[in-house]
Amino acid sequence: MPSINETAYPRFKSSLSENDLENTYLPSNKEIIFASEITRKPKYKLFLLILLKAYQRLGYFTSMNHIPNEIKSYISNVMGIQYEEDQIEKYSKSRMKFNHMDSIRKFLDIKPYEKESRKVIIQAATEAAKIKDNDADIINIVIEELIKQKYELPAFSTLVRVSRRIRYTTYNSYYRNIYKSLNSNTIESIDSLLSEKNDTYTSWNNIKQDVGKPSVKNIKVVISYLNLLKTIKIDTNILTKVPDIKIKHFVNEAKSLDSSKMKELKASKRYTLAICFLKQRLASTLDDIGEIFIKLIKNAQNKSRDKLAKYKLEQSKTTDNLISTLKSFIITYKIEETDDKKINALMQLMENKNLDDLLEKCETHEKYSDNNYWPFLWNSLKGKRSVLFHILNEIQLCSTTQNNSIEKAIKFIKKYKNANRLDTISTTDKEIGRLDLSWVKEPWWRILTGYTNRNKYPVKINRRHFEACVMYQIMHDLKSGDLCIKNSDIYSDYRDQLISWEEYNNNIDTFGNQVGLPVLENEFIQHLKDNMEKAIFDADNSFPENQYLKIKNGVPILSKIRKKDEPKNLKVIQNLIAEDLETVNILDILSDTEKWIQWTNQFGSISGFDSKIKDKIEKYLMTTFCYGCNLGPSQTSKSLQEISRKQLSWINKRHVTEEKLEKTIKNLINAYNLFPLPKYWGTGKRSAADGTKWDMYEQNLLSEYHIRYGGYGGIGYYHVSDLYIALFSRFIPCGVWEGVYILDEFIKNDSNIQPNIVHADTQGQNTTIFGLSFLLGIDLMPRIRNWKKLDLCKPDKSIKCKHIDEIFSDYIDFDIIKTYLPDMLRIVLSIKMGRIAPSTILKKLGSYSRQNKLYQAFKELGRAIRTIFLLKYISDIDLRTTIQEATNKNESFNGFIKWLFFGGEGIIAENNRDEQRKIIKYNHLVANCVIFYNVYHMSKILQELIIKGYKIDGNILSSLSPYITSHINRFGEYKINKNRNTPSLNYDIDIFKSTE
Repeated sequence: MPSINETAYPRFKSSLSENDLENTYLPSNKEIIFASEITRKPKYKLFLLILLKAYQRLGYFTSMNHIPNEIKSYISNVMGIQYEEDQIEKYSKSRMKFNHMDSIRKFLDIKPYEKESRKVIIQAATEAAKIKDNDADIINIVIEELIKQKYELPAFSTLVRVSRRIRYTTYNSYYRNIYKSLNSNTIESIDSLLSEKNDTYTSWNNIKQDVGKPSVKNIKVVISYLNLLKTIKIDTNILTKVPDIKIKHFVNEAKSLDSSKMKELKASKRYTLAICFLKQRLASTLDDIGEIFIKLIKNAQNKSRDKLAKYKLEQSKTTDNLISTLKSFIITYKIEETDDKKINALMQLMENKNLDDLLEKCETHEKYSDNNYWPFLWNSLKGKRSVLFHILNEIQLCSTTQNNSIEKAIKFIKKYKNANRLDTISTTDKEIGRLDLSWVKEPWWRILTGYTNRNKYPVKINRRHFEACVMYQIMHDLKSGDLCIKNSDIYSDYRDQLISWEEYNNNIDTFGNQVGLPVLENEFIQHLKDNMEKAIFDADNSFPENQYLKIKNGVPILSKIRKKDEPKNLKVIQNLIAEDLETVNILDILSDTEKWIQWTNQFGSISGFDSKIKDKIEKYLMTTFCYGCNLGPSQTSKSLQEISRKQLSWINKRHVTEEKLEKTIKNLINAYNLFPLPKYWGTGKRSAADGTKWDMYEQNLLSEYHIRYGGYGGIGYYHVSDLYIALFSRFIPCGVWEGVYILDEFIKNDSNIQPNIVHADTQGQNTTIFGLSFLLGIDLMPRIRNWKKLDLCKPDKSIKCKHIDEIFSDYIDFDIIKTYLPDMLRIVLSIKMGRIAPSTILKKLGSYSRQNKLYQAFKELGRAIRTIFLLKYISDIDLRTTIQEATNKNESFNGFIKWLFFGGEGIIAENNRDEQRKIIKYNHLVANCVIFYNVYHMSKILQELIIKGYKIDGNILSSLSPYITSHINRFGEYKINKNRNTPSLNYDIDIFKSTE
């Protein structure tokens, strides 16, 4: 059952400031006249005004005794009318109060809660239950509808009863409809999954196991699960009328139940959960197989590079001999004066050389020049050939464009898979037809054909190298989106997820107004040109006064930013804060923040109908501590006697999901945003994105070897507000370009802190990211390494600069931007409407696509936007300082969360990817709780220091940080202290008034 704190149901503040009283409860002249017209007696006029102002705040009538005394006293003083408590008691029980309530309804044009309003509640709750999963969200939608239609709100318990009943009814209707649509074969297959037993588990439990590392053994297991899922003929049309959010909810519930629990459910619910889970599992298994295929090819690439390096080292003597021979030819040629003598000398020299051998060595050396490791790829792949072909046989690869040359090439290598005696094969096949080799890249051409140019079509090609070439191209096209895997999720054709052109036309004008961009091609291009010209001339005009910028040989050189002087007495204030902070453990911090804002309210049974847990809040706190600090269930149960390892695992599995953790984090962020102190640190309009490596074992698909950090692991990717609070977290593989996730936060973040500027390091940007962020109305302002090597572009040749002309090296191709602008805007609108994530698009557009012109259009737009940014970057010292400070905050946060993740030597031991992602969210939650706790106590201490006479100005406050850990005891015995004296939460600690 949801608590009132989880919802938008209006209630009085626990503490009221003078501003609150004046802004909310001061009667207006119109209201005073109204009260005077209703009653002449001063006392009743006062009570009527108290009742009116209370209703305006709440939207429903409450007992006079429940109205805080501060409100009654304030209105009493304003009106100059005093009262006795017994007079309020009599008024509360009198008929006059009910008459006044009727008068207030007429005055405010409010309809009472009666039969008609109950219909509104039921209708709104029914619609809400189709898209929302928990009672709190349904209640919030009902409240919004009642207020909109000017109805008096009923009691909170009424809303709870209605929402639970409607939600229960809605879910059962889905269960019944899906169950009725299933045929007997599907039901029998599901029953078999839940009943059949192998050595340890039922098939149901087996298919829920996560994929291990991409070894031959694990790949075969995954493919066997895929074949098992394929045997269950799932008619996906059954789920077309079920909202995606409901399917996701059913999937989460099915994941949390083993076969025995599934069999305990009523039939309609059991088969609904199973169908939704199996559909999702089929897609995710195909995704995993696609990921495995890509990793196998990438591993082979890395081995090929190593073999090339080894080969070059071994052939260094041959290379030296070739250079020596060339040197002798050059010297011989130069010492002779006449042509005849040169020719004779060279002929004599050649007679002493084995020219055929020399030519062969030159050709061999040329074959491996320019780091051409492709000749080694087939040998690196041949140990995995059977697995790779097994994968190709099990998945259906489809081209996302009209060009199906790769599909034919795949059929070709499958047909000749076992032709081991053939070194070469004909490029024309009776069944498949003539091979289209236009997609073959230059380094491969000579390896496959033996030709140095592409003018002549080859009759035959090298069979083994062609096989390796096709495998490599499949990997590349899956990443770029030129190929998709049918029925998968991540590797599906993203174009299917875009809005229709009809939806585009209906919404594009509104979108343009929202982001402040023209959406017609010619106007957009002119807008872009104007912005580029302004940035160029601003940078050119500011150059003479720009003491930080020099240009040498066409290269802009920036001097380092001088570090700001530390405010006087900053260290003293920091030390005083550290001394005054009470020593606590992390459970104390979690307990205090929970008492303040009840963040555990978001946790609860995934099904929504399970029996209650005894001491629920305490167990949720222990579970958060267990996983957020990486102690694990076994170690936590040893430190906390109140809970067992099984209970911790059960609560984590059955009561906490990634979505619930995200909602909890959002509530913490909203509460944090009410503190005045963080406003000295930033505006909330900026965030910085950065990743940090988390160590893991090499037992799953997410774990990869990280070159920069060394060792296996994954990347925790975080968006940290300039207010120091973390807004967004995600767990990603090491091998992924971090920047593809940089824009997801702006779509998923629905907290009260809404940045529109994002900072990052080099990993958080490229041209396509710049282009997409611009169209989304987001300012990307990264800190870029080696930015001097990036192209700075002009709109056209007519633009001439007095001072900085030599730093520009190229021009923007506006034609391709203009041609594909509607397609780009369609993608952006699809993102805005929640059809597709920015990361999905950026993964497809993040690497060169041989067929996708959209990639080239986004890239060209991004080059223009990046030029504008870099011109501002080299001209504005304040901007550089801001970027530096923002990224420093993010790096500090990375160290802060690592400090809190002290269990298990900081290694994520869990090998299930869903659980790994949850652990990152748990850790994010713990970090935000500590930040919230620190800011509250820092605010109190600062206020006390100011009262004692310490000079604390805005410069000192802006230099403080909430990432304080000196007062936190991470080790030793832990327990939930139910008698802990937690102070009441007060956001109105007025530090700033004392610093003005």
